[in-house]
Amino acid sequence: MSARANLVGEMTREMGAAYEVISPVTGTTLDRVALLGKEEIAALLARLSGPPKPLAHREVFAFLHRFREQLVAHRDVLLERTVFETGFTGRDCSEMVDGAVEFLKDFETYAHDQSSRSQVIRHSYSTLSQRDMRITDRPFRCVAAVVPQNASLTLGITIIASALYAGSRIVLRPSLQCASTGALLADIVRESDPPWAFVEIVNSLASDFLDACLASDSVDLIHYIGSNQYALPVFQQAFAAGKICLLDGQGNGLLYLDRTFPQETAVELITSGATRFNGETCTSVNGVLIEESAYVAVREALVESFRQLRVGSPLEETVQIGPLFSEKQAVGLRRTLQDTPNGRILCGGTVNGAYFTPAIIEGVDMADAIAREGFFGPCIWIHPVRQETLWKWIRANRFPLSDTVLATRKDLIRNFARNSRAARICVNQDPSVESMFEPWGGYPPSGFNPVSVWMQKYRQTFQLDGRLSEILGIPSDHAPDTV
Repeated sequence: MSARANLVGEMTREMGAAYEVISPVTGTTLDRVALLGKEEIAALLARLSGPPKPLAHREVFAFLHRFREQLVAHRDVLLERTVFETGFTGRDCSEMVDGAVEFLKDFETYAHDQSSRSQVIRHSYSTLSQRDMRITDRPFRCVAAVVPQNASLTLGITIIASALYAGSRIVLRPSLQCASTGALLADIVRESDPPWAFVEIVNSLASDFLDACLASDSVDLIHYIGSNQYALPVFQQAFAAGKICLLDGQGNGLLYLDRTFPQETAVELITSGATRFNGETCTSVNGVLIEESAYVAVREALVESFRQLRVGSPLEETVQIGPLFSEKQAVGLRRTLQDTPNGRILCGGTVNGAYFTPAIIEGVDMADAIAREGFFGPCIWIHPVRQETLWKWIRANRFPLSDTVLATRKDLIRNFARNSRAARICVNQDPSVESMFEPWGGYPPSGFNPVSVWMQKYRQTFQLDGRLSEILGIPSDHAPDTV
């Protein structure tokens, strides 16, 4: 089996050390990919010095049309590799691959729906002035993006499309666990004839990629999407290197169930929200706070629901939970449950290789790490609460990316939205169901990544100040991408 390649310039090249991708489904080698080293990545980035040529939107849309056609042509092999790389069920992987195809199909409509960010501010509101201030934006010259193993393919496609529409070059580093689809993505992009020198796809160690990008004058923006463990160190390194950095780390999804919400529907939504994609998304439900009077009945129903979930090979249609990414992850999740001081495991939690049976634990305190920081996998903790203590639990969350409320009382839903610090609040739906068009952002420690449309993340906001209309001839309704 030859080592698969990287997209460098207009060619996919088999250069660098070979890396074996191990499937959590079979425990055997799925593919071998060529990893670029730090020096090779630095040489690639040196070719991208200077601002990119202006990229017309029609050129971007034409490429994305060809890109979509190639994804459709490679759908079956992408689907198969995604199953073997991630351990997600065929149903979940189909949602990912088909969602990417739909995203590219409708991207032009989506992009045209976004409003201009240009804004004029008077220099004085009391006296006449020939001077104006205008808030506008320009593309970053080059964006370097690191994506995680749970959504490497879909995030890679989202980032490529969004960066090109913004007018930025993109250097993408797929997850090594998903390096097989990363190499295939490189082939697909090349076959789609991308704008020259605008898209590079690099399989490498994350440390080599980041070191080269931080040292390169060509890269303006580092976009890190991945584990909380590495998020702040990346931010600190980027700050020291004078780079702008966006962080998107793991979320700790909390859900509150009010007694007024139908129990059967609630159990279905909680079970799905905690176990779809093996509980390995940033919006998966980790903790469930249940109004005290409904707690006992809901607990018993949830335990029964979790026990009925079938764990096994994701190649089997009736299987609902596949393996986690590795045995190490499964063992670590089991240890997290066991290390909760007063925790009582009600069901599940057994480990067999990378396979982990869906678990429910109670007896959690709001000061426990499991409640404050969350975890990755098909598991939930549950706890009874009175409404007067609900907000303390919600605000104890260190990583509030997505909170959910299940209730019929409008006043409670409004109060929940006011008191939650989450970047995303889901009302009476499964929070693990996401859209590729969905705005991202709001990871608490990032400092600079508010919830926003993807294309806006890759344009740098700045101010023009002076006699703009007279000197530069900029009309009041100019579009941001003409600057």
